[in-house]
Amino acid sequence: MTVAAAPASTGEDQLLAPVILPTPPPRRTAVSRQRWALGVLAPALLIGLWEMVSALGWVAPNLVPSPGEVAGSAWQFFFGPASANIPGVVAFSGAGWGHLGASVSRCLIAWSAAVVVGTALGLALGLSRLVRHLLDPLVNGLRAVPLYAWLPLALVWFGIGESAARVLIFIGALWPVVLAVGDGVLRVPKAYVETARMLGTDRRQLWYRVYLRAALPEIVTGLRLSLTLAWMCVIVGELSGTSTGVGAMMNAAREGGRIDEIVVGLLVFAVVGFLADAGLRRAARPWVRWAAA
Repeated sequence: MTVAAAPASTGEDQLLAPVILPTPPPRRTAVSRQRWALGVLAPALLIGLWEMVSALGWVAPNLVPSPGEVAGSAWQFFFGPASANIPGVVAFSGAGWGHLGASVSRCLIAWSAAVVVGTALGLALGLSRLVRHLLDPLVNGLRAVPLYAWLPLALVWFGIGESAARVLIFIGALWPVVLAVGDGVLRVPKAYVETARMLGTDRRQLWYRVYLRAALPEIVTGLRLSLTLAWMCVIVGELSGTSTGVGAMMNAAREGGRIDEIVVGLLVFAVVGFLADAGLRRAARPWVRWAAA
């Protein structure tokens, strides 16, 4: 804030009155650039260490390929000449965008279904004591089952292919939403509810106008965790026999002993997961801005 002197009036003995002028808001560009630079520093150091280890021959090339080999495989994966599409064979060269689109599509469809079902179930657990006593042991028991344990059952029930993959991703993404919504609604202060009732809010609208909105910060955290788990579960779902997807490509690379292709898949999962989480945070920011300290 800047303090400046106001022009003197005609009165000779009148003191100069200080006038408070608004200070322009701080520029965010410098802060954003500094944050971006710090965020890039750790990956750059890791790649540099990786290149040094590969150049000095501290590890066998067939176990840890060099960054240059991985970069060449990544270029071939996305921009190389496409090979003929053979049924049952997982393509690599030029098939990157197709595999990525298949994985992202499976993830988004299953995650969206998990958000809808998980929000409804979480509201029921948080708002109804009867439902909570009835379903809480079942929910806590099922969410403790490892995702790999559902794989044989999913293959038996839904067969090899797309349906089983989506079901496995749905199961992995469901429980964080249920817990976040249920716990968030359950911890809403009663004063919020009583105030809303005094202001004329109908009882049937409390779940949306009070409970859901007051629990939004915790729900957003649950959605972020759910989206990350859904993207992590893609590789498990694509072990169910799919011939498309980044996870299917990595499984085929493992069978062929192509470590460089496996590392390309890891990097694709890391980059897409980071971008998805950043996009969800940005989209949710206007809705939870009131909760910022």
